[in-house]
Order: sequence, then structure tokens, then C-alpha cells
Amino acid sequence: MVSDARPSPPLTASRPVTPGRVSIIIGFVGVLITASLTFTAWTLDQHNETRLLQVQTEQVGALLGSTILGISSPLTTALQIETATNGDPQAFTRFMSTVTGPNRVFVSASLWRLDGPSAGSIATVGVQPDLDAASIRASGLKARAKSTFAVVGLPRGRLQRIGYAVTSATAPTFVVYAERSIPANRRVPIETNSAFADLHFATYLGRGISAENLATTDLPADRLPLSGRTAREQIPFGNTTLTLVTTPANRLGGGLEAALPWILLVGGVVLTIATAVVAEQLVRRRRTAESHSGTINALYRQLDDLYREQRTIAETLQRALLPRRNPSVSNLEVASRYVAGAQGVDVGGDWYSLIRIDDRHFAFAVGDVMGRGVEAAAMMAHLRFTIRAYLLEGHQPDVVLGMCSQQFDISVDGRFATVLVGVGDLETGVVTLANAGHLEPLLVSRDGADFVPTAVGLPLGIAPSDYALHEVRMSPGSTLIAFTDGLVERRDEDIGAGLERLARAAATPSDDLDSFLSKLLLEMVPNGSEDDTAVLAFRWAGSVLPQASNPTASSGTATA
Repeated sequence: MVSDARPSPPLTASRPVTPGRVSIIIGFVGVLITASLTFTAWTLDQHNETRLLQVQTEQVGALLGSTILGISSPLTTALQIETATNGDPQAFTRFMSTVTGPNRVFVSASLWRLDGPSAGSIATVGVQPDLDAASIRASGLKARAKSTFAVVGLPRGRLQRIGYAVTSATAPTFVVYAERSIPANRRVPIETNSAFADLHFATYLGRGISAENLATTDLPADRLPLSGRTAREQIPFGNTTLTLVTTPANRLGGGLEAALPWILLVGGVVLTIATAVVAEQLVRRRRTAESHSGTINALYRQLDDLYREQRTIAETLQRALLPRRNPSVSNLEVASRYVAGAQGVDVGGDWYSLIRIDDRHFAFAVGDVMGRGVEAAAMMAHLRFTIRAYLLEGHQPDVVLGMCSQQFDISVDGRFATVLVGVGDLETGVVTLANAGHLEPLLVSRDGADFVPTAVGLPLGIAPSDYALHEVRMSPGSTLIAFTDGLVERRDEDIGAGLERLARAAATPSDDLDSFLSKLLLEMVPNGSEDDTAVLAFRWAGSVLPQASNPTASSGTATA
């Protein structure tokens, strides 16, 4: 909707309005709006791609960290065995044979005594090590000094090996030394279902990025180093560091985000031209029929239509930033609504998001960014994608809000946001909530409608903060409704009265959740609200189970 205020009839002036001047003004305003919306959509798309790349890079870094643990763990275990058996070669051979050989973790493993008259090799499994005895002893001393395993690069023929030496400061007599091979050209294949599937990557031994310390990559040498949009992750690797550099192999976000700037640009240019042409025609008609009040009123009605079209552009952008559809979640009936505010043509900052974590867990978020306009929409999109990424990583709602409170600052962004985040267990009906200054959700059951008493923390952007968890158990057939203040807030009315009206209106839900939500909005905002309104409702269709521990959202595929 647009403001009720219409342009006033022009006063008599010395310089009459000409069709050409009207076209220029409308063209300038239309280009300005189109450029602003296009740039905003492009900026949001770029930020989304960068954030998704960083999230996936962190996930790959965690995967590499677990791989490094799989390398160091058998070496540490072998050292403990030899310390306990005083260097028994048979015990060493039995244990290391399980991880050494063709297509295993290591191609060579050996046990050495560092000090004393019998210093030297005790036992060897697999092929002979490339490193000589003096170098192995030096690697063991280096590992002892750093209290971790030492990493050594060993070139050999068409393959390259990486050596690992492990010893202990508390039992420094022995050193376990092993070698692992990698392809000479450093290229390794990528499985289509792995964490690397959407990325090109390169790993480097150390903090520097050069051809000399390249460890592995999925690209030919002539395409390194990676350029363009990249992300970097430093992973501890024994006495050194493994540097991971990634770049997208294809788009990480959806296709709509990439096409939206072009859609807005083309649509805005076409609409501007059409508006200028229509306005020029209206002015010509006005000048020829100025004495007829009926004609003048008709012209103003047409100008109102043009304002509504501008409002439609803003609503199109707003809905493009919201989920196109809610994901399908077993044992859960879901309905949602977004109603734009009744005034102005600026986009708002209200949003909702439902995320399917795995077959048992789902998550949701409902939030409201202060103010309206491009900046509010940008902060809303940033916050929505950030919360979505953290929930997919498996964090609980209080941790998600705590991390977000570190990323937003009202002194920098000029805005703050209220957010309600929850993670639900589809088997037990337990929903775990955390609240950053948002209105408490409404739980509707056969016994009536009651607001869930969450521990309300600071809104995001006020200051870094911690948040408390609150659990609510949903009975079969019960409905949880999360909403923004546009649903209950009215001018010259205490918000408590609006909350009471909502509880009364929702006390008798219908069988169909979507119909119930439509009737609820019709009763709460029959003539629209001055503020935007976002509502997300879900009804649990599961059966009663015994009490369970806190549900934990695990990583998985999500649709938002």
C-alpha cells in the first residue's frame, strides 16, 4: 500500500510544467530507484556468496583437522607402546603393520632410539625411509622441542613423501618416524559428495603460498595461485601450519540471487520508460483539459497507480529476500505469512526462516531489524544467512545469538535487531529457544493459548551478550506461533492489549494450519498494519514420547 497523501494540484506559476521536464524528472527518479535496488540486490548476492564460501571453507578446515588427527594418532599410540615395552620391535611391527603399506596411511614406518650407545634404527615396517639416520634424529629432537610431531617434506622420484616424527619430552629415548606419499603433481581427485564438491582448493605446508610449499590441489599448476573470490583457513599441523585456500567451483547460493539484479535492472528501466511515457501523456492531456476538474482528478488517480507500481518494486525485493517456500519437515505442519506495512515504498527488515537440519531436527528464526530501507534489508539478509549458517553448523540457539551479537554493532550499522531462534526435536516435541529482545512466541494447545516465558536477552547490535536457553514441550496437535510486532502493535494502544487480543484470537485453532493463520491475520490486522508483519507457525503431529535430553541441531541439508 502507499501513503494516503496525494500530490496537491500545482499552483499557477510563471514557468508551466512541460511534458519534457516531467519525463526528465521521472527518468532521473526511476534510474535512481532502479540503480539503488539493483546495487542492493547485487551487494546482497556478493555478500551471500562470500559468507557461504567462508562457511564451507571452515567446514573443510575442520575436516582436514580430523584427517591430521588420524595421521598423528597412530604414531602417538606406537610411541606409547614402545615406551611401555622399552622399545620392543615386535610390538612396534604388529601395531604399525595395520596402518603401513600400499593404500594405507603410511608407506614407511620405523622406530629409532635417539640416545645412548645403541642409538639407531630398531625396527622398520613397509619400505625403507627416505630420510637418513642423522636427519631422523634431528626431526625427533625438533618434535621433542615443540611438544608435537615434526613435519618434513621428502622429494623422491615421481612421488613426494611427507615425513612425520613423534617423540615425548617425558620419555625421550625413542622416536617413531613415518612417511606418507602424495602425488608428484600434487593433484588429488574430489569426490562429488565430499565437503570439497563445490570448491576448488589448494593446501600449502606453512603460512606462505608458493609453488615450493604446495601440498595438494585439485587444479593444474597453471591455475595456481587461486584468484578472485577466495577464503583462507590456517590449520595447526604438528610443528607447522597447513594453509587452506579455496575458491568457488560454481555458485554456492541459489540461481535467483544471481538473476535478481538483472531482473530489477531490466524491470526498472522498462518501468521507468513506461512511467515517463505515461506521465508525458498525462501532462499533455492535463494541459489540454485543465479546465475540466473531472479530467484532473482522473490524472491524479493515474499518478496514484504509478506510486503503487513503485511500491510493488519494493515488495518484490522484500519477498525475494524471504524464503520462496517453507521446507517439508516430517511430523510438522508449517504455515507462514509476510504482510508489508501500509506506508511508504521502502523495504522493511522483518523476516522468518525455517530450516530442516536432519530427519529428526529442525530450526527456525523470526526477527525484526529496526527501521526500513535498503540498509535495513541488507542487515536483515546478512543476519538471516548468518543465523542459517550457524544453525547448520550444529550450534544451539543461545550460541548462535551469542556469536551474532559479536558481529553487529549499532554504532557501526546504525541499527539493531530482535531475533527469536529455536531448535526442535521431531520425536520428543521439545523446542529449545533463545531470545534476543524479541516478542515471546505463543503456544496453542487443547488447553488454550499461552505465551512461552523465554529469558529475553539484549537485541543484536546493542552489545556482545550471552543468552539463556528455554525448553518448551509441544503436545501432539499443539501449535507454536512466532511473530513480529506488526501483528500486535497499534498506535495509541499498549502492546499488552495487542498480545491479549492475539491470545484470544488463537485460542481455537482450526484443523488446517494455513486457514487458521489466514483467519488470525484477518482478525488481528483487518485493514493492514503501519509496520511490516512476519508470522511463522508450526504444528507438531508427532506422538507422545518419554522425556528426552536437550535436542541438539546437527549439521545436514537444509531448505530455507
